[in-house]
Amino acid sequence: MTVTEPGTREAQVPGSQGGQAGRPTTALVGGLVLLVVHQSLRFSGLSPGGLQADLGIQYHLAQLTAQGAVPHVDFQHGWNSGSFYLGAALYHLVTGNAAVWIYLFEVVTASVAAGVALLVTGWRLRLAGVWLLTLLVAWLWLTHVPNGKYAIPLLWFASLLPVGALNRRVPPVVARAVLGAATFWLHVELAVLLAAGVAMYDLFAARGLDLRQRAWRAAAAPIGIAAALTAQLAVYQVSAGLPPAELLALLFAGPAEVFDEAHFGYPLFSPETFRSLVYPVSLVVPFAPLVWRRLSAPTRMAALLHLSMALIAIRRTDEGHVAAASTMLVVVAVLAAWDIHRSGPLTLPRSRPAGHAAAAFAGGVWAAAAIAAGFRVPSLLAVVALTVIVLTGVALATRSQAPWASVGAMVTAGLLVAAGLGGRTAVELRQDQAGERAEEVAAAIASAVEECGDGTGRAWVVPEPLGLYEELDLTNPTPHYAFWYDFAGKRDEVVTAMEAGEIPLIVQPYGWPESMEGMVDDIERRYEICDEVLVGEDGPLVTLWSRR
Repeated sequence: MTVTEPGTREAQVPGSQGGQAGRPTTALVGGLVLLVVHQSLRFSGLSPGGLQADLGIQYHLAQLTAQGAVPHVDFQHGWNSGSFYLGAALYHLVTGNAAVWIYLFEVVTASVAAGVALLVTGWRLRLAGVWLLTLLVAWLWLTHVPNGKYAIPLLWFASLLPVGALNRRVPPVVARAVLGAATFWLHVELAVLLAAGVAMYDLFAARGLDLRQRAWRAAAAPIGIAAALTAQLAVYQVSAGLPPAELLALLFAGPAEVFDEAHFGYPLFSPETFRSLVYPVSLVVPFAPLVWRRLSAPTRMAALLHLSMALIAIRRTDEGHVAAASTMLVVVAVLAAWDIHRSGPLTLPRSRPAGHAAAAFAGGVWAAAAIAAGFRVPSLLAVVALTVIVLTGVALATRSQAPWASVGAMVTAGLLVAAGLGGRTAVELRQDQAGERAEEVAAAIASAVEECGDGTGRAWVVPEPLGLYEELDLTNPTPHYAFWYDFAGKRDEVVTAMEAGEIPLIVQPYGWPESMEGMVDDIERRYEICDEVLVGEDGPLVTLWSRR
């Protein structure tokens, strides 16, 4: 299967029957082994506070469901009743063991399930082995799947890949309807968002479909969601006596109230991580016409699924929610790189420099407007504005590559990333408080040091902060500042110095370091506590030892 568009090279599309001798089975097996080993290392026991916050709530709700309670919906997080029955099944499977339950909930039904879907996707697309492993490693490095609901986007992508049977007339419609219905029972918000993403693909990005096919495919997932909602209303009316109006209020009125409390203000210029730095750009760059024209159908679907989850990061801008919304980020990046690699070198047409500059400026404005609309406007309508602006790139790409406008958009995206890096550095420099602890401790113990010392300014700070020497104008009477693991080997040297009176005062802010255990008795026989000073409300408790 090949795709030819005006002004582009004819490029082999992933999933086609030509161009690859066979599926990368060896890389697939290696990737599965890497995934299982990597995720197995995440198993750990629980601390006393291990069942706190959202995770603890999910565990206890699964426990209640396992004991026969009828779940409705956790409207704050979008969980629907099916997810609680899944949690209850896991609870029964592990007979209530919390550590194993959390491992299944956080890792097996989340990262492992999503990772397997990712590998199956690469296998079905017949990615070359090195690209398949690159996809997995990059995904493990950059992606955080906090729980099973964020595996759903990759499961949708793997299930709806427009290759093979899912390029025919009926199977895509059925698959979309089934996924929409199943996801709604598990998670209301993701069902709606992913249905919107697939509908955008069907309407604006799929190739070779007539209007009727586009309409049926776009409507299939919403129809599945509507069928699931109707079934849920009937089931709860019959089994729990819950009136449909009350259940509808739980499903939809609750989220509306939560949306009113959304936390806007994405850290464009002070990102917490590399992921939050590149995330806004990753939503826009794939839609630059010069890039979009070279993307295969699967990559286009990935880009639109990625875009559809932007609401999660727009309304909750902390790193956890950005990570959750970024489930598809690496998939889009690697598949786009694969498509562009196979489509051949990019060529820019020659024209007058003034025309280049004007087009590049327009493309830069387009990219900047999309990112600003999505991440600087404090409204849930931001995701609508972002989507509309981005899709103008798709509309333009149907007639032209808009090469210089695309270059302008990509340069603007690069400048935004550079500005984010610079902004983060500036923020961290302003927040640099490295010397404040030493200053605080020095201010608290200054008078005690003067009273306990011998007036020479000689004192040994054990073990730190070493800034006390400078803050209190102290002189270390020993050659030792650091205390390494075999420091006890210096015992005789230290004892000799103490007996000679060379160490009149020892300042101990944080207890004896483990490496000094062999000489603590020697110190305490020769020194006595002169004073103890608590610094602030939370410590440290600084002990000053003077010679007996």
